[in-house]
Amino acid sequence: MKKILALILALALVLVFAAACGDSGSQTSGGTTTSSAPPSAVAPPSADGPVDNSFTGEIGMYDPDYDYFANPRYKVQYIVSNNTSGLYTQSALAYQHWADLMNIEFGGLLDFGGDDDALFSQLPQLARDNDGLIFDADATMYDRVYEIMKDTGVPWHSFMAAPRDYSYPDAPLVSSYVGFEQYDVGVMYADYLIGVAAEFWPNVPIEEFGFITVDFSTAPPLHQRENGCFARLSEINPDMAANRYFVADTAINFFDADTSQQVVSAVLSMNPQIEYWLVFAEIDDMAQGAAAALELAGLTDTSFVSAFGGSALVNQWDSGVQTAWRSAFYLPQTIFTEAIIGSLYAFMNGDATPETVFPQWRNANESREFGWFPTRLLPFYEIRFEDYQHMLAWSDIYANSNMFPGYPRDGIDRNTYPNSVPVPAHFN
Repeated sequence: MKKILALILALALVLVFAAACGDSGSQTSGGTTTSSAPPSAVAPPSADGPVDNSFTGEIGMYDPDYDYFANPRYKVQYIVSNNTSGLYTQSALAYQHWADLMNIEFGGLLDFGGDDDALFSQLPQLARDNDGLIFDADATMYDRVYEIMKDTGVPWHSFMAAPRDYSYPDAPLVSSYVGFEQYDVGVMYADYLIGVAAEFWPNVPIEEFGFITVDFSTAPPLHQRENGCFARLSEINPDMAANRYFVADTAINFFDADTSQQVVSAVLSMNPQIEYWLVFAEIDDMAQGAAAALELAGLTDTSFVSAFGGSALVNQWDSGVQTAWRSAFYLPQTIFTEAIIGSLYAFMNGDATPETVFPQWRNANESREFGWFPTRLLPFYEIRFEDYQHMLAWSDIYANSNMFPGYPRDGIDRNTYPNSVPVPAHFN
């Protein structure tokens, strides 16, 4: 089943949870700056070249024919409310790569370690010190981010979670978003894992399987994935949804690997009669915990875990480790971050605003309480151990980066995988 499920699976099916590893840098009260890795081996365009201030590509995306070095050098900081995994450091590396190409001084990853008070108290000064900010904040914090940043007038963009104000019943967007439709991610996973059961264990009736979604119910974007999965499973296999579907909710603590192992182990111990398990982990840490629980229960060989993410899975496979975590739907961080830093550049350079960037991606069904902001949907791709290096090598070729230097690149070009999905019919 080595296929590219690039979200042409459901028109613009959907949305992940990044980024840059570096040496520990300077500390500010409540936040730690992590310096990014050395600049990419790819040389930026020459400042001596011809000045061309007209994009030949799409505003908000990187344009290799545009002379970014003819414009001012902008300063950007990547702010993370709580760096819980390597996903964020990998994302920082990707931002550094694009920054090198776009004449941006990138300040690396600033981690506040879960201290939201420190983040918000320092935010006005961070805005004064930078031309633009990228936020990886808790999904429920963007109403405060919006209010503070509106007062500063400094451009900003969210990463991973959509910037919504959840104090409103319809949770309107407060700025533009690049990512996924979270509910549709769950819908896709119900179909996918039922298909996996038939592929891996064709002689085992589906009635013998249990289905687990590892959730974090207090985070709306993640919980929407569980909602979509259960709704779709109720359509395609009502008996499983009613009798053999379980939610392992990490909201008892946090969505880390240890908590995930704990809640999945509880489901397994309460259902010893089930030998075969299909597990949808909403993010990587959940998949690691679920795989550990299955191993302790002696169920690795009869279980299939998949996560919407994949950065940690790639690290596992590169280290020679294989577990019940057998696949992911993954978007390489260079591909994920391009439209985010590209949008922010357009805002800083006066080429677009959060409402005018990607105008064809405005969802007609979105609330317009704060404005009619675009939601640019991204592709994602299924990876398994036998073929993951192929897709990641393509991501380097596409982005002109060197994130995966040891992976074979024979027969791969920029068009080997799609880098976009169709605009849904209900978008403008």
